[in-house]
Amino acid sequence: MKRSRTLFLLSSGASTLSAAGGFSLVGPVADTTVRPLLQKFGRGIQRRIRNSEEGSNRHGQAGAYTSEEILTCLDMLGTDTFNAHDVDISSRRAIRRAFTESTRIQDEPHGRSSGSGCTIIRLTGADADSIRGLTQYADRFFERVDNEDCSDDVKDTGMFRVDDMVYAGYDEDVNGEGKMQFLDTRLLPNMQGIDPLMLPMEVGELVGSKSLDAAHDGMNTLLDIGTQITSAVLDMDTKSADKLIDDGTHVQQGCSDSTQQPNSELMAGDVSNSYHRLIRYLQPQPSSTAAAFKPHVDSTFLTLIPMPELPGLEVWCPSSSASDESSDPRGEWVRPMIPFDVSLEQDPASDCAYVIAMTGEFLQLTSNGDVPTCIHRVIPPQHAKKNATYKPRVSAPMFLRPRRGAGACLDVGRDLTLVDQPTLSESEPQQSIAVGEESALYFEKGLLEECDLMHLWSAHDIMKRK
Repeated sequence: MKRSRTLFLLSSGASTLSAAGGFSLVGPVADTTVRPLLQKFGRGIQRRIRNSEEGSNRHGQAGAYTSEEILTCLDMLGTDTFNAHDVDISSRRAIRRAFTESTRIQDEPHGRSSGSGCTIIRLTGADADSIRGLTQYADRFFERVDNEDCSDDVKDTGMFRVDDMVYAGYDEDVNGEGKMQFLDTRLLPNMQGIDPLMLPMEVGELVGSKSLDAAHDGMNTLLDIGTQITSAVLDMDTKSADKLIDDGTHVQQGCSDSTQQPNSELMAGDVSNSYHRLIRYLQPQPSSTAAAFKPHVDSTFLTLIPMPELPGLEVWCPSSSASDESSDPRGEWVRPMIPFDVSLEQDPASDCAYVIAMTGEFLQLTSNGDVPTCIHRVIPPQHAKKNATYKPRVSAPMFLRPRRGAGACLDVGRDLTLVDQPTLSESEPQQSIAVGEESALYFEKGLLEECDLMHLWSAHDIMKRK
């Protein structure tokens, strides 16, 4: 069983505490180096997004791409979780195959698609319980925030800035469009045995300690599973993973002094770059047909989403050489679904929890194009039937990002080697991921060399430059 830890919370007043309590939010200096290949990489992803907007959505029609055909299902286990069900856990090699685009693999693991960057993760036992606890926390939060007697503090907190591109808090009408509500939470990792803080404090006061502890266990599971996947895809050892992947823990990286006393200055680099979000999709206008979230990608290694109760998420699945004439040559949109596995000999949803894992820009970048960034969108929730109560769609994604600390610099030769791992297939060269193959679908010659020794999170801003 996972060890339950008490989760204390820090409110939006943290920035005002600096004068009295020495709390300062100062982040690392941005990378201003000109990196033309990295900018080209960002433009290439934007072109793929535009291409997906013209693709087909044939959900439910004969011959359409299906979740079962396109999306691999992996069985995984938390690092500290006992395998009580004796589940056959997917190997690191299987994890790499599930996310790698198919031109790098001898067979066609993604059916008629070259690979979407999306995979379904199946969890059992304590891991599954933690994911169910996280979804229950999401329901409780929105139930409580709708109660006018309970929610003023959370609403008054709003969304506040911790650092550049680092926000936390509650937004009850995202972009003023009447489509979504967000709650973004971030951890201030523990130091010298102090329990972690989470921004903002008002959430814990709203949902209560039991619900908050359950949420924390679920977040830990998602961060753990996401770190395992990223490490497997890139063949990172523990040292490299700790340096680059923000799993919500504290590491000494030079951006702040990990030997400091509890009341001394804390830096923005200590606040987690990875974050958890609760999303509630509001009832659309009767005439609205627009997506709640238009096609986009995430600035993450991975986005991990407990399988929502209601559908709505769709991932873009580019076509491959295996596509038939009835398929759109560009590809199709597919809804990730719970897979049915007859080997379980029961309803697959009864004892398992499922997580949708979608690759972000940083996994495509650091895999040298072996893994595509997952393009995805969310369609509007269905209208309720006449006189029926509308049920909003709720989602609880975890965004696993690179660390922001100044020490989180990418050493391509040290951090991304694949030399010692078994190959994906007999046709895959056994070599460093840094070498790459020009035949890979998203390979960009010289890109990783250009990014060598750079502060990895700084790539986020550079990719967005025109």
